[in-house]
Amino acid sequence: MNNCLTLPAPSLREDLSGYATALRSVLRLKPAHQRELHYAVADLSRALTTERGGMKVNYWSTPRNASAYLHFYLPWNLYRLAWLLPSLQLDLRDGDTILDLGSGPLTLVQALWLTRPELRDRKLTFICSDIAPKPLDTGRLLLEALMGQKSSQSNWNIMLERAPLEKALRNNFGKARLVCGANMLNELRAGRGQTLEDRMEELALAMTDACTDDGEILFVEPGTRLGGKMISLLRLGLLDHDMFPYAPCTHDAMCPMLDQGSTGWCHFNAPADNAPAWLMELTNRARMDRKNVSLSFVHAGRTKPAYDRDEVRVLSDPIRLPEKVDTARYACSERGLTLLHKALRFPSGAAVEVDWPETPVVDAKSRAQEVSPRKR
Repeated sequence: MNNCLTLPAPSLREDLSGYATALRSVLRLKPAHQRELHYAVADLSRALTTERGGMKVNYWSTPRNASAYLHFYLPWNLYRLAWLLPSLQLDLRDGDTILDLGSGPLTLVQALWLTRPELRDRKLTFICSDIAPKPLDTGRLLLEALMGQKSSQSNWNIMLERAPLEKALRNNFGKARLVCGANMLNELRAGRGQTLEDRMEELALAMTDACTDDGEILFVEPGTRLGGKMISLLRLGLLDHDMFPYAPCTHDAMCPMLDQGSTGWCHFNAPADNAPAWLMELTNRARMDRKNVSLSFVHAGRTKPAYDRDEVRVLSDPIRLPEKVDTARYACSERGLTLLHKALRFPSGAAVEVDWPETPVVDAKSRAQEVSPRKR
């Protein structure tokens, strides 16, 4: 994987633009509700912002909240995943089972249908697990609208399982070729007397146990500080149980973002320019600012890849340094956080081969080792 994120192909962008048709066919909003949808989106956004640290907002508590979530947050999540999923090495085969945890309205399953058309003819079983039945039922209807047929008529067998996270993992011990989830980890909390690291280590073991002998794990979170931390902690737990990172990591060393002195977090940004016009219009009417989308993720498996020790993964936006002409970006490497010079042409998520100086040079501010792209 040279770049974590790739611009969605024209056919995929067209499918995302057509997602409004699926929403209309399933939700059938009355004209009055359609006219005030942007107010509902703004209200839900405020509730999520102000209450995230306290009582969890239930998107499904009222039709108004559910409609706002499904018309705004769900399609933005699909657009975000459309930048990532085509780049991943997901080798799913006939007969494989995928366990989707915290599935909600089947966001990740819908995204796989949209972004990986080569999987549509494969006989796959998706076990979609969540504690609430309504989002699962709604997600199945939306997926069927995308398929143009009932899921029972598709090669994809969609099984809805109402269960808490740990129970879903126990119920599917050793079954899953892929254990996955999207926008789920950031909703979790540590138990009494636990740290978040303890919680993620427990989950990592349970996820590994749910995998087949050649199973893999994929989790995607919003690119927030919390989302990035949860992904880094999950990666740490997975390594403890011999699950090696395939992406975005270029190594299996300690995540530099877990260093006590680190102020950053692992995440990648993509422009929002290519989002569907109808979604941008709703976003603007709700007075929401969306210039880019951001995500954190980890894809891991049992087979240790051949890591390139001279490869770094670009994390940050461009940085202008005092007394420097060129533009730099922060990047992750086996040696820890690096400051990559001459980096303007490398986008967020790019994998770059570098030349390490014989005598390490350390940036005084970030303590990152300074490197330059390999000369061709």
